[in-house]
Amino acid sequence: MSKWISKDLFNDFQKEKKAEADKPNDYGMRRSDIIWDTPLKGTQDKPKTYEGRFLPDIDGGFYKKYSYHMFKSGEKWMFILCPKTYNFENYCPFCSSTSQLYQGSAADKKMAYNYKRKEKFVSNFFIVNDPRDAEREQENMVNGKVKLYEFPGKVEMKLKNEITDTKEGYGYLIFDPGEEGHNFILKVLATKQDANGNIWPDYSSSLFSRSAESLGTESDIDKIMESRIDINEYIKSLEKTDDEVVQILKAEMLWDLVESEWNRYKNVQEKTTSVVQEEDIDDEQFDDKDDDKDDDKDDDSSTDELDDEQLLRELEEM
Repeated sequence: MSKWISKDLFNDFQKEKKAEADKPNDYGMRRSDIIWDTPLKGTQDKPKTYEGRFLPDIDGGFYKKYSYHMFKSGEKWMFILCPKTYNFENYCPFCSSTSQLYQGSAADKKMAYNYKRKEKFVSNFFIVNDPRDAEREQENMVNGKVKLYEFPGKVEMKLKNEITDTKEGYGYLIFDPGEEGHNFILKVLATKQDANGNIWPDYSSSLFSRSAESLGTESDIDKIMESRIDINEYIKSLEKTDDEVVQILKAEMLWDLVESEWNRYKNVQEKTTSVVQEEDIDDEQFDDKDDDKDDDKDDDSSTDELDDEQLLRELEEM
């Protein structure tokens, strides 16, 4: 060991870095251990098909929604859990920045689009068939396991229809692991190329199986239910510290826009007036007009889905 390097300090630092690699988030597990890899899309005519069963959450709920901000900063994707996930009245510096930028020039409006708030849903999901297992190593196979499935609003609509249609919908049976439960058949087509050359996932053909079936014996189901992941704990693990948020705001040149309100909110300075009402700006104002397509396509025609896929793959590699 070099005389300029302390062996003991380096060994401690080495252990710290190894621990970070083994435990990259506060939930205590690697993301790849708990999150189902983003389902890939097929072609316009032939979908990639996956099958599984939504399961109730540990706390007795079902699936949850969270809000976030995602944008590319240099060569790195940034993911910020929005405080409005917990209460829409909560202050969020990125929502505030979006609102203020939208009041500015055309260039400012373009920046506002990058920082706009997005939504995603997450649920425990027992994977019956993921065709990608055929190409995975044994230790990475997911069939027969419970993972958290993060899904977009177009998929959530499928669940909501079954839940709210009291005459024809399956109701709670879409979450039942027993013999009356129904699997979800996720069929991911590809849309036609849009004006910007993008091809998006199309979930319109996805549906719940008409036939009910159990996920196994009562003992099997008990083990499945014991392997569920606490969604609230997972969402909490996505939070960044105040210092991290401030650092990102400064890197994005947004700090000057929100510094005074941030300080008021954090009680750093004496409270005066209320913070900017960032929620006054409707996210739909940022959507491209070309995104208004007929319902038959049922695609996520915005940069959200593309960004999501890229981000999720980057996170899966962390």
